[in-house]
Amino acid sequence: MEKFSKKYVEFILKNSNRVLLILVILSILLGLYSLFGLKINADITGLAPKDDPRFKDLVKYTNEKVTSNTLLVAILNVENKNFDAIASDLKRLFESTPYIHQAEAFDNPETLVKYGMLSISEGSISESLNYYQSLAKVEPRTLVDFRFWRNVGNALYDLNNYLEELVRKSGIKKYYLRSPNNDLLVMNFSISKPMSDVKFVTECVENLKNEVKKIEKKYGVEIKFSGGVMGTYEANKQASKDFTITSIISIIGIVIVLILGFGNLLELILLFVGLLMSMAISLGVIALLLRELNIVTTFVNAMLLGLGIDYAMYIVTRIQERFSVEGVSEKSIVDAFIENFRPSFISMLTTAIAFAIMVLSPSNAIKQMGISVSVGIAIYFFTFNTFVPIAHYKLLNKFKRRERETYIRVVDFIRRSRIIYIFTIFATILFALVGIYSVMNFSYTASSLISKNSESQITSELISEKFGAVGASDVVIAEPDVQKLTMTLSKLKEKNIINADFSILSFIQNPEKIAEEKSNIYVQVLQLTNIPILEIIFKKYGLYESFVSTVDVIKNISTTQDLFNLMEKDIPSLFYKDINGNRYLLAYVTPSINIWEGNNIKKFFNSVGNYKVYGYTALFYNIIEELINSTIWVFVLVFIVELIILYIDFKNFKRSIAIIVLTVLNTLSAFGISYLVGIKTTFITFIVLPIFLGIGVDSLVEIDHSIKFGRESIIKTEKAIIMSILTTVVSFASFLIAGGQLLREFGFVTSAGLLGALFISIFWYLNIVDPHFGFKRKVDKK
Repeated sequence: MEKFSKKYVEFILKNSNRVLLILVILSILLGLYSLFGLKINADITGLAPKDDPRFKDLVKYTNEKVTSNTLLVAILNVENKNFDAIASDLKRLFESTPYIHQAEAFDNPETLVKYGMLSISEGSISESLNYYQSLAKVEPRTLVDFRFWRNVGNALYDLNNYLEELVRKSGIKKYYLRSPNNDLLVMNFSISKPMSDVKFVTECVENLKNEVKKIEKKYGVEIKFSGGVMGTYEANKQASKDFTITSIISIIGIVIVLILGFGNLLELILLFVGLLMSMAISLGVIALLLRELNIVTTFVNAMLLGLGIDYAMYIVTRIQERFSVEGVSEKSIVDAFIENFRPSFISMLTTAIAFAIMVLSPSNAIKQMGISVSVGIAIYFFTFNTFVPIAHYKLLNKFKRRERETYIRVVDFIRRSRIIYIFTIFATILFALVGIYSVMNFSYTASSLISKNSESQITSELISEKFGAVGASDVVIAEPDVQKLTMTLSKLKEKNIINADFSILSFIQNPEKIAEEKSNIYVQVLQLTNIPILEIIFKKYGLYESFVSTVDVIKNISTTQDLFNLMEKDIPSLFYKDINGNRYLLAYVTPSINIWEGNNIKKFFNSVGNYKVYGYTALFYNIIEELINSTIWVFVLVFIVELIILYIDFKNFKRSIAIIVLTVLNTLSAFGISYLVGIKTTFITFIVLPIFLGIGVDSLVEIDHSIKFGRESIIKTEKAIIMSILTTVVSFASFLIAGGQLLREFGFVTSAGLLGALFISIFWYLNIVDPHFGFKRKVDKK
C-alpha cells in the first residue's frame, strides 16, 4: 500500500493543474445537478420493500382507500357568518381545481367511515330499526294504560329530531360540520391522486393555499388544513427544510471548529474549499443514483459533512507534523501522505463497507442509506486526499514550520490520568447496560417528522377540541367471507382487543341467508312504511319514496353476490381486492387501547396475530418490523466484515476484536445516555447500530497505527481525532435544531456516541496500547 500511495501522491503533484481543473469542473457540474435534481420524499410508504408482495398489497390498499387521501379543512372565525355561502364557495372553488376529486358529504357512509362515526355504536343499524318496529306491537290493555302512547311519543320525538336534522343537512349543509358554539366549520375533501404521489400532494396543498385566500378575504375568515394530505405535505416540507438547515449549520459549525483547531486562515480556506467540492460531487453522484431521499436519508448530507471532514483532518495534521519535523517541502507532503494513507484508507474502507452492506437489506430506507453514505464517504476521502496535497504543494511558500500546539500537550497530559481512564471504563459499561435495556424495549411509537407547532397538528387539536376525536383509527380487519368475518370480530371482542367495528354486518346480520330471508325483510320494510303515524312522517319529509325503492331493490336480490354488488356501489370502503384479485370484506375496528400511545401498536398487532390487517397503521407497523429485522441482519454482517478487514490490516485477532467490542460498547452506551434523557430507541435511532460500527472504529484504527511512528505521531493523531470527532459532532448536533423531533433524537444519539468514541479512543484504548504509559505492548518496528 505504501508503494501505491507514493505513486499516487507523486502523480497528482506532477499533474496538479490538470487534476485540480478536473475536480473543479466535476464539483460545479455535479453540484448544480444535485441542486436541481435531488428531491426529498418523506412518504413512509416509500420505505416499504418494493418487491415484497405483502408490502405491495398494503401500499395498494393505502393508495386506493379514501381514508388515505383526505384533506381536512377548518374554517375559523365564522361567528355570525353565512355558513352555507362560505361552504358553497369553498366547495365550488376546490372542485374546480385538478387537485380535488370531490367534497365528501357527511351523510355519505364513506365519509362516516373516515371519521370513525360508524364505529361508535356497539349495535347494528338493524337493531335500531327493530326498536321502532317493536313499538307498533305493544297493544294498550286499557284506556288508562299509557305505556303504548308514551313509548310511541318518545320514539316519534327521537325519530322526528333525526329526520329534522337529516332534512336540514340537505344541499350544502351536508358538506360541513359546525361546532356547538358556531365558531368553526369543518369540511372534508378527497384529492384526485393517491397521497403517495408526493409531488402531486405538494402542488395540491400549495395551490389550494393560494386559492383559499380569496375566500378568507371575501368573508373575513381564516382557513387551516389538516388530515393525511396536509400531514404528508408538511412532513416533506419539514424534511426538505431540515436537510437545508442541518447542512448550513454543519458547515458553519465545522468552520468554527477549524478556526479554533488550526488558527490558520489559509488552511481554513483550503479545508473549506475542499469541503464544498466534496459535498458538491457527492450530492451530485447521489442525485444521479437515487434521484430522491427518503425520511431516513434526509440527513445524509450533514452526516457526510461530519464524517468526510475527518479525512481532511488526518491528512492536514500529518502534513503539519512533517512540516514541523522535516521542514516545509514537497518531500514533507509526500511523506505525510504515505504515512496517512493506510490508516485513513482502512478507516474509510470500514465505514464505506459498513454502509455498502446495507444495500443487501430488503428495506429501501436502509438501501438508500447504504448507497448514499458509502459512495459519499469514498468521494470525500479521495477528494480530500487529492485536493489537500495539491493545495499545499501549490502554496508551499505560504506555510511555515510551527511548534506543537500547547493545548495538545495539555490533552496529552490529561489523558494519562488513571482517574479518567477508570471513569471512562466504568461509565461506558454502565451506560451500555442501560443501552441494552433501551434496545430490548424498542419503541414502535416514533416521534413525529413534523413540528408540534405545524398547521396540521394545531388544526387537528382544534377540531378534536370542538368535535371530539375526529378520524378514528384506520385499523381494518379483512376476511374473505361473512362467516370468517363474524367469527374474527367476535373473538377480538371477547379478548377485549377491539371495542367497536363497522362492516357489512352493521347493515345486515346474515347476508349469506339473503335469499332465504328476503321475504321477511320485504315484509318488515313494507310494514315499516305502512305504519300510519310513521307513513305520515316519511311522506312529510320526502322519505317515503326511498323506502319504496328499498323494497324494490330487495325484490331483485337473490344471492349474496347481488347484495355485495349493490353495497359495493354505495359503500366501496367495505370491500377490497388485493393484488391477486381476491375480494375481502372489511371491518373498520376501534382498538380498545390508544394505538399511538406508549408501545401499544406492538401490543395490538401481537394480539391480532395472523389476521389480515390493512390501513396506514398496519403499513407503518410492518415497515418498522422490516427495519428492525433488516438493521439486525445488517449489524451482524457489518460486524463480521469489519472484523475481517481489521484482521487483514493488523494481522492480530485480539486487537481486531478489541476495537470492534469497544465500538459496540460505545454504541450501546450512546443508547443508554439517550434513554436516561428520555429518548427511547425507535426505528430511526436503531439504525445507529450498524452506522456506528462503520464510523466508530476510525479513531481507534488511527490511534493504533500512529504508535509505530513515535510519540509525535501519537500527539498529532490525538489532535486529528479531537478535531475530526468535534466536527462530526457539530454535524450531527445540527439535527438538534431540526423541526422534526425524529431528527433531533437521531442527532442526540449520534452526538453522544461520537463523544463516547473520543473518550474511549484517547482515555481507554490509547492508555492500553501506548507503551509510554505503563500498559506494555510490543511495538511494531518500521
